Amino acid sequence: LARVQVPFRNAFIALGTLPLILPPFVGAYSWILLLGRQGVLTTLLREGLGIRLPGIIGPFGVIITMTLGYYPFVLLPLLGALAATDPSVEESALTLGATPLRRLLTVTLPLALPTIGAGAIIVFMRAIGNFGVPALLGGEFYVLPTLIYFEVMGNFNLHGAGAIALVSTLFSIGSLLALRWVTGRGGFVTITSQARAVQQSAQPAARWLGFAFCAVVIGVSLLPHATVLLSSFADRWVATPLPTALSLANYRKAFTLSMDAIRNSLILAVATTVLCVIAGSLMAHTAARKRLPGRWVIDITIMLPFVLPGIMVGVAILTAFNGPPFNLAGTGTILLIAYFIRRLPYTFRSGFAALTQTDVSLEEASLTCGATQATTFRRVTLPLIAPGVLAGATITFATLLGELTTTLLLYSARWKTISVKIFEFVSYDQTGPASALGALLVATVLVTVWIANRLSGKNLTSALG
Repeated sequence: LARVQVPFRNAFIALGTLPLILPPFVGAYSWILLLGRQGVLTTLLREGLGIRLPGIIGPFGVIITMTLGYYPFVLLPLLGALAATDPSVEESALTLGATPLRRLLTVTLPLALPTIGAGAIIVFMRAIGNFGVPALLGGEFYVLPTLIYFEVMGNFNLHGAGAIALVSTLFSIGSLLALRWVTGRGGFVTITSQARAVQQSAQPAARWLGFAFCAVVIGVSLLPHATVLLSSFADRWVATPLPTALSLANYRKAFTLSMDAIRNSLILAVATTVLCVIAGSLMAHTAARKRLPGRWVIDITIMLPFVLPGIMVGVAILTAFNGPPFNLAGTGTILLIAYFIRRLPYTFRSGFAALTQTDVSLEEASLTCGATQATTFRRVTLPLIAPGVLAGATITFATLLGELTTTLLLYSARWKTISVKIFEFVSYDQTGPASALGALLVATVLVTVWIANRLSGKNLTSALG
């Protein structure tokens, strides 16, 4: 996408960001519909062609699903890094007789290694804390988050869960330190004031091979979500390429059984987003504008819950607020606290990035004219950083609707959410209502991001990359 004039390049980039905001556990459930023991593709190939596919349940299914969900964490930063590279470096290699392949291996890849390394570390941090995918596809293949969940919910052993969570925390902190080391290292200077746009290859073979590769990767990564949508309308879908009968029965059943969960999800998502916008904006302004000693502590403290596994954060919050004097276990308040801690980094980082790109003289002029700090923040600073804050708020709201990992440890019968209901439907093999709720969740997330994109005039999902 960065070096070849691939047809529909912008569309591929936009579609490539979608896995960042689509709930991973919905994709995992979709692969069960496709490649489970009685999955559509499994049954079609077995009964039609006599081909028996290996099951999707197990480590292979977990790895493939996570790969298709997390590749944008490498794709988006790498696109930016390659676009900013001084083209004269690669042109010099060609001038000296290097083949395109040799140039790629000896020039382009070494220059991009810091970005690739940073993306790989982020993927590792997200994967090691993922609960939904291993829980649905892992079978007897256990990972740290699933072990923690079974210790809490099966053995009621918070201390044992805490010990396992400590191991997971050490992995996450080590990954965060590695990320800071990789991104903070000195490297080659490849971005100069005279840098010009990189010349993209226009050879037909390269263009269409690139198109085919991108189409396959993005198509396969989005196939599960398309399957959920189709399955949600299916009255019957067994051993046929498409459902043999369509109806709205799954939606009627899902709404009948899940209205409280839908309401809870919306209340918690809206309330958390509002709190994160207010607190994140104020903290970002403090970190960016105030010359306080130890400002880096604010950054580390806020970002740490983002890199820690959600299941570990859930254990910590449950331990802290389960007993006296708080007694918040099973309440909406404990979910709100957990969501706020986990999602505050989105609004903080987006607001901080916007402030670093804003000229401080505008605020100084307001203060010079007699405006108070509060008035300046409300009438000058906020309008300037509004696009960044909107990006953080959008990602906060969209990801909260599908939040599963932390919720499973903290919810009660009164405070079930959409993601919990989907997990329950899948556990009880109610594929129709699960697909209907999954399709509703995906559609809500996409509409939310689309509206925010239109309001801001840019692709907000890139904020996650």
